[in-house]
Amino acid sequence: MNLVWITSEAAPYAKTGGLADVCGALPKTLAERGHKVSVIMPYYPQIMKDLTTKTKVRKERLGVPFGWSTEWAQVRGHYINENLSFYFIEYNLYFDRPTLYDYNGVEYGDNASRFIFFSRAAMQAILALELKPNIIHTHDWPSSLCNVYLKTPLYWNFDNFKDCKSVLTIHNIGYQGVFNKSNLLMTGLGWEYFNHTCLEYHDQLNFLKAGLLTADMVNAVSPTYAQEIMRPEYGFTLDRPLHHVSYRGKLRGILNGIDVNEWNPSTDRFIPSKYDRDNMAGKKACKETLQREFGLPLKPKTPLFGIVSRLASQKGIDVFAGMIEDMLYHDDIQVAILGTGDPGLEGQLSELNGKFIEKFSVYIGFSNALSHLIEAGSDFFVIPSRYEPCGLNQMYSMRYGTIPVVRGTGGLEDTVVNYSYENLDKATGFKFYDLTGDALKNTLRWGAQIYREEPENFRKIIYNGMTTDFSWNKTASEYEKMYEDAFK
Repeated sequence: MNLVWITSEAAPYAKTGGLADVCGALPKTLAERGHKVSVIMPYYPQIMKDLTTKTKVRKERLGVPFGWSTEWAQVRGHYINENLSFYFIEYNLYFDRPTLYDYNGVEYGDNASRFIFFSRAAMQAILALELKPNIIHTHDWPSSLCNVYLKTPLYWNFDNFKDCKSVLTIHNIGYQGVFNKSNLLMTGLGWEYFNHTCLEYHDQLNFLKAGLLTADMVNAVSPTYAQEIMRPEYGFTLDRPLHHVSYRGKLRGILNGIDVNEWNPSTDRFIPSKYDRDNMAGKKACKETLQREFGLPLKPKTPLFGIVSRLASQKGIDVFAGMIEDMLYHDDIQVAILGTGDPGLEGQLSELNGKFIEKFSVYIGFSNALSHLIEAGSDFFVIPSRYEPCGLNQMYSMRYGTIPVVRGTGGLEDTVVNYSYENLDKATGFKFYDLTGDALKNTLRWGAQIYREEPENFRKIIYNGMTTDFSWNKTASEYEKMYEDAFK
């Protein structure tokens, strides 16, 4: 198939989270399987400056209808191989920013204009680059309008879209692109699209809602999350539209994979000593390096809990921060955290850092190298999420012989097999379900007890996790099936 992916971010070019990992890795796998894949995303000069030399101008003047006028952008390209190319919409007024969507936690005030423009520019780029997609695959709200455009006279008459269907992937339904209805004028769409089966949402625009109601197929990034978002507590008010989509047979849940080349302890350039499931000696050296890097005492027998996360309510870090002090007082443990986000949580964790300097260390910010080191050097990886569409860190952790401790929700429920004596041959981690400090604390202590008192069982859990296949090849066939079903 000819596939065009339209996304606001993709690794390694620009990244805020798992969306970028998926849009960087899965197109590569699909290309390897014989499909021709073109990925279209914005060009962010301040973020992508190191990659500028790898891109070439493919279209100097791209006309983009925008409101009552035409704006002019440029299209850059990065040719990977005969089956895979990345294209970038260069328009500095909207995309020459230090971050993708917000600054210091405050969303850019012109986000509606920015991603209306990007969606329209992506459709224009398909025409200008003479692409003829069988599938347009959009991701989350920033590109959801493309699903609408494909179903309108603005584009359906072009030969480029003659044999084209659309797919929308929901990576996080908590972000929907809700804006004032006055922004409709910039889309080029008439007021007939401002209705409950398309863009209208409590007298505002909702890009994600419009996308999922107009796409030919919709998928969430794990089977459990696909079911959860049809419930009011997880659907963020879109549960009823999703029921409609599901009733028509258009909703799927497909588990994300991971880039097994980048996340591989036997080849990882970011860790001090390589290892694999048959020779784990290098993991001890990684733990020692992690302790040194985070200023913790070198205690090889003390269980070390790692976290790499956005410091946000969704991730349950507030629950962790509220309960961990009791463990730091009474338990022989160490904690290493890498993350940035909510200023209040940053302050709370930094205060614990100062109070328990030999047990607790936090690095406020993000470092790819440190994230790899935490995965490799920790004994446990903690993910206490309120909701988690898929989550990748638990899969990275298992691959690195680091046992995940997770709340059983979304993709965490789908990927982690809870430990018990009865399923020792399958267990890959520790799970809890009630999002309370006591439930999390008891589960962390349970894991630490197995670590200390049942080392053989602990090693068995590690081995199970390291033998689990989370590669994209495993689920790429499910995407191919979804693409085929879009035509049915």
